[in-house]
Amino acid sequence: MRVELSPEQKKLRKLLKVKVAEILDFLSLTREERRSQSYEKIEKVYEEMGSTAHKLHLTLDPKPKLHRETIRIRGMKPEHPEFYHHVRPVEELLNYLDNINANDEPEDQTLGKTFHLDVYTRKWGHYDRYTLIRNEEGWLIQHMSQSEQAGRDAEPILSYVLRHDHVSYPRNLSSIMEDIWYRAAEEGLTEEQVQGMLKEVSEWISMTEQNYPSHIALKKNKQKGYFS
Repeated sequence: MRVELSPEQKKLRKLLKVKVAEILDFLSLTREERRSQSYEKIEKVYEEMGSTAHKLHLTLDPKPKLHRETIRIRGMKPEHPEFYHHVRPVEELLNYLDNINANDEPEDQTLGKTFHLDVYTRKWGHYDRYTLIRNEEGWLIQHMSQSEQAGRDAEPILSYVLRHDHVSYPRNLSSIMEDIWYRAAEEGLTEEQVQGMLKEVSEWISMTEQNYPSHIALKKNKQKGYFS
């Protein structure tokens, strides 16, 4: 169902479509072709697009529904004057005007669900299980007697419990854990899909741990340093 617009709102939408088309034409140019264009001109088009979309947004009631990921990436609320200074939210705004359901999000299916990371540890010589409960704040991480709430990137808890067990893990582990959290929310992933991703993460950590060059490391009873 389309949004019913007033004559003034229709004018704003028409102008907005023109500005978006200009920007998309510019973005479709090769690097060499862009060099021949006036960057001051295209910056002005961006500003006009943003201010027009902002004005249109404020006149709408109810306010337009936009993708959560778009709002997250922009790092500001849709009512902020600079929110629409980017093509993506403007395209979503126009899509919403044509169909109020255009930006509907899949339902988050895994809040409160329990998942597992089965990680190989050199300390114990076998796979050890870490339990993760996905919630609104991020991940509740449980291991043995420990149960601590972590953020959506599983930090600072996951790295702490891994270090506590002397497990080597990839440096960008937190980034992947955050990606899984947001993909589960935004794509409506099933329990099986989320657990499948975490299984890959488990294998990734285990591979890092198993390839730790322990034969190079100093013995525990030796001190590190020039004069040891």
